Amino acid sequence: MDDISTLNEVKSLILLKTGIRTITPADCKRISIEISKTLNKNVSETTIKRLFGFAVVKHNFSKFTLTTLSEYVNKEQVGSWAAPVHLNVQESATNWTDIRRNARKITDFTLKGIKNRSGIPYEMTISRKFAEHDFDDFFKSNYTYTCFISQPGYGRTILLSHLVEKFFNNESSAQKESTVMFITANSFFNADQITLNFEDQLKMQLGIYHKESLLEHIQENYSMTGKKFIIMLDGFSELIIKKDLKKQLFESIISFICSIENIDCIKLVMSMRSTTWMRFYDCIRHSAFLKSKWFTGNYFNQNEVSNVPPLTGKEVDQIICKINHSDVYELNPKLKSQLKFPLYIQLYYQLKEEDPYFNYSTSITFHELISRFIQEKIYRSNYYTEKILFLKKVIQLTDYGKKIDSVPKDLLIGELSAFKNAYMELLSEGILMEEKSHDDYQPREYVRFIYPHIFEYFLFIELLEKFHLQVDWTFFQFIQSSYESNNVRFHLLQWTIRFIIRIGDFRSLSHIFDLQLNYFERNYLILFIAENLRFRARYSPDTIKLLTDHKLHDILIKQLINFDFVDSCYKEAVTVLADVADTDENRLIYQSILAIFDIMSMDQERVAMRLNKLSALDVKGWPINPYELTWLIYLKLSNKTVESHPIIQDLESFNYTFLETKAVLDTKQGIAYVLLLILNTFYGSDEGTIHIIRTISKLHPRVFSKRTAFTIFMMNVFALSSSKVNPGKKTDQIEHILVEIHNNKTRFKLTEYSESILRMMQANQLRNRGEYVLAYEYSNECIQIFKRNELNLNCIMMYDVIIAIFKDLKDPVKVNEYKYERLCFMEERKIPHKLLVTVC
Repeated sequence: MDDISTLNEVKSLILLKTGIRTITPADCKRISIEISKTLNKNVSETTIKRLFGFAVVKHNFSKFTLTTLSEYVNKEQVGSWAAPVHLNVQESATNWTDIRRNARKITDFTLKGIKNRSGIPYEMTISRKFAEHDFDDFFKSNYTYTCFISQPGYGRTILLSHLVEKFFNNESSAQKESTVMFITANSFFNADQITLNFEDQLKMQLGIYHKESLLEHIQENYSMTGKKFIIMLDGFSELIIKKDLKKQLFESIISFICSIENIDCIKLVMSMRSTTWMRFYDCIRHSAFLKSKWFTGNYFNQNEVSNVPPLTGKEVDQIICKINHSDVYELNPKLKSQLKFPLYIQLYYQLKEEDPYFNYSTSITFHELISRFIQEKIYRSNYYTEKILFLKKVIQLTDYGKKIDSVPKDLLIGELSAFKNAYMELLSEGILMEEKSHDDYQPREYVRFIYPHIFEYFLFIELLEKFHLQVDWTFFQFIQSSYESNNVRFHLLQWTIRFIIRIGDFRSLSHIFDLQLNYFERNYLILFIAENLRFRARYSPDTIKLLTDHKLHDILIKQLINFDFVDSCYKEAVTVLADVADTDENRLIYQSILAIFDIMSMDQERVAMRLNKLSALDVKGWPINPYELTWLIYLKLSNKTVESHPIIQDLESFNYTFLETKAVLDTKQGIAYVLLLILNTFYGSDEGTIHIIRTISKLHPRVFSKRTAFTIFMMNVFALSSSKVNPGKKTDQIEHILVEIHNNKTRFKLTEYSESILRMMQANQLRNRGEYVLAYEYSNECIQIFKRNELNLNCIMMYDVIIAIFKDLKDPVKVNEYKYERLCFMEERKIPHKLLVTVC
């Protein structure tokens, strides 16, 4: 047989060059063709199968084959081919120094292969703290063996490599003088072996004469130095052997564990997928001794059959910092939660390599990762047709996810016999899992998707086919009614949006807003649409044209009249939509809304930058010039002298004749009204606010007869000013009506900002009634909400209420304390102190 070390290196390099992570017999033909195209030399498919253990090796490989393979993978990367030698005389070991040297060579070769095949650059990977603690406990214990167990994609191989480097390659490690042999199962066992003997395999790899005892060598060294011998065995998932040999493989490992029963200086560390471990455990479950020698780890989960937990938030931060060198807290929390599973980090890295600026607030990245994962694990894998048919059947048996998420295995008997190989790969790749349930004391096996988001993807695909790929109002209505009280509903809507934008049928998106959605869902979906549009625009030049043709911006702008200033999704959606605006008119609407955010932050620099953007846009057709109003407020924020201006004069005299009497109350008109109210906050009075809102309601009597998000928002602002200047029975009645409206969330869809304004009004009312403790609590609650959203104007108002409360209580200490806190708050945000005179 040929030099096993060099053969393994060439196999690893072939897989690396062809991009194949887990070789299958079907890949051998592709490799043969690639070699023929590259070198114009022929290495048969059968020879490739022999190389990777899919066919029996009856003789050594020819020099032509070895030279061709070496040339294909760039022979400078591979050690020179030695003459065919027998494995057990690879490098004869006559003493412990030789054994340790050979173990080091094997370990270094394994580490090199892992680094070459790492899904992301190895230097971006990290050591897992839990694994370090588990290994340290195991190393010092009397246990004989342990196994890192998880579903695919948890990074077990990288985990082991870091353990080896930290505990045995690190000069400062206390375990450095102990010997580690890190080896993969596919180089340890061969498919054509008749018998499998664990110790004999170790001796062959280490170059120990077959009649000598490895255990005696280890014990002798331990008695002299006190140093242990650690065997790390990985790669079971890549091991392709006949089914009847799997049990022999496990039995050989078990026999070795039994042979080291009383030898504390030998430790065996393995790594297996959950399905592989369950088969191994079936071989030891009836042995009390074998179970007593197993170190389960500190994180073993019986239900999940795993002792490798997902990455912690801190570990995700460490990896993401290495990948994109940016602030990890920019990541969407849902995406960050997904990246706790290392398999997605590789896909995230690929996205960032393709587009370094790929960083979205909604779950668009999440959906891209799911899509890529499914493409790689199913659509580009063996038996993909059978896999899809099998998964369709699972979805159907869950009643399309309406009731259950798992299926009794006995209902899949027909599919299991027809798609046996596909089913086994779905289990092996971590798409599906089996679990047992004891119903009425009768055990029953169930099959389910491991990850809910994979289930949701295939559920969406199945629903699409059920509706013949027609995404219309009927489709949306079906999702809304069928999954009304199910979390799946919102995820299905997102997959639908993504599909619609991908195919360019933007008109269908209008149906989303006809559904009964609360404003959190509505704002989030607007942002999701916006980010998908921006993502599409980067690779499809026709995106802007489609936006114009389908008038999608008109549909989205109509939804923005809710002015939900304390929902971050609302602001982010407007920001993204401004990037993909198709006309200056639409761009002006988005920039004007963003100007309101800047003004309420009271940040002079932000307002100045926004003025530059507004100045480049035509304001023709606007009821009130948004640039002009923003400029007047900027002058106030900049503490500059303001010359007499017609609008300011009208505010002071309560003259609002400049408001159009025939204006339609749309988002554009709503922006103008909100800007006017904010201008009045800086230049006018609460009496002016009341007069403005009364005028607006007279201009739009039909709109104000309904309880829309905008009218309720205006009513809350009206009530807030009334509580300051007209406290009494009428204001109490308004408060009662508004509280009833806000409590009836099933009938009225309200924004969080409206609720915050109502809270401000209630704080004033409570103070007027002498309920100071509750008034203080409401004010503090509002301050926290407004601080999180940089609504500094509102914050200052609430500080004023708290100061007024303690003045009423005649507590000068608290008055001065909150005056100082308010002053510090303003100085930190560079807000002029002079504004206290008018804002208070």
